Amino acid sequence: MDTSSNPKILMAERCAKELKNMLMNSKGVGKEPPKIAAEVEKKIVALKYSYLDLESMQPMLQELKSLMLNLLNSLGGNEWSRKAKSMGMEEARIAQIRFCMNIIYNLDTRLRLPDDPAYAVDIRLGEVESVWKHPNAEHLKVCNVNVGRLITVVTNDLSVKEGEKIPVALLPPVELRGIVSEGMFVGAGEGVSRKEGNVGELPRLSEEELNSVRKEVMRYLR
Repeated sequence: MDTSSNPKILMAERCAKELKNMLMNSKGVGKEPPKIAAEVEKKIVALKYSYLDLESMQPMLQELKSLMLNLLNSLGGNEWSRKAKSMGMEEARIAQIRFCMNIIYNLDTRLRLPDDPAYAVDIRLGEVESVWKHPNAEHLKVCNVNVGRLITVVTNDLSVKEGEKIPVALLPPVELRGIVSEGMFVGAGEGVSRKEGNVGELPRLSEEELNSVRKEVMRYLR
């Protein structure tokens, strides 16, 4: 496998670098999380230049998973984001740390998916739990979406309703008019796509739907 140019590994490499820098420059996280993040970055660089096939790289991928679990525990466990927020960490930084941790932790799963840049990020079937008008933008809506965990998605598709199941690409978080969006509803042409299936699982997507994710991934990796 050409691991040096694989978009899934390149995404993990970028996330590892950002994760290390964010933890080094965040107050109140302690000394251990930045140390673990630095070790994660070294492991991913080694993986990038390993040129191993998927089965041969399994020990390295499992080691990365263990390091990410250690990092989560060193930050305070599953409630770390609530703790970080109470200590004054910005919502955008919390969301970016969460994104990077998930990208690295789920790398082994994504490497088993088809060889497509779209799968450099996690794509999940989400169920819209609540929708409201963006307070600072007339043509945007804010949605709480269950993708196996609850995330916020800001969308310009005003037809989105509670209870709908929509594919979500968990992209790098962006702040849109004061609200952090943790993903993008996937669509083909105009409007988002509605799908059937189990919440949190990878939905079946058309080439056009995958291309909408692919463009965002490649834009980020540039």
